[in-house]
Amino acid sequence: MSDRSPESDIPLVSTKDAIAEVQQWLEVEGMDPERVFASTGDQVIRYKDLIGHLRRGTPDGVMLRFAISRGRMIRRERAETFNQLLTIAGAEPADQRRAPGTEHRETEGEPRAAGREQRSAKHRAPTTGKLKKQNTEQ
Repeated sequence: MSDRSPESDIPLVSTKDAIAEVQQWLEVEGMDPERVFASTGDQVIRYKDLIGHLRRGTPDGVMLRFAISRGRMIRRERAETFNQLLTIAGAEPADQRRAPGTEHRETEGEPRAAGREQRSAKHRAPTTGKLKKQNTEQ
């Protein structure tokens, strides 16, 4: 099996790296294994099937390696372009500056997460009296 996709000059990630990426989707990012990844006609591929396709080297597994490789390349190119734009604008490259929206944390004294918790509590659906009664009895 070639380490480059036949459609382009994008180097394919190794099967091991592709399996690690799929495992990250499932375990770290919490992707539902039963969710449909792709379907054509009567064929359905679920997230739980991806690792098997990668291990067996099926055409679908090779296509997945290509998709992961292409996604990584696109992210890398976007980051490089963004850093070039920042350099032109006279700002520090993105990997050397703080994430947008975090500059004010030191001056305000309250972490952003606390504000998010307050907002989410404000927008929660009201609980019924029955639920409130059960919670107070416990």
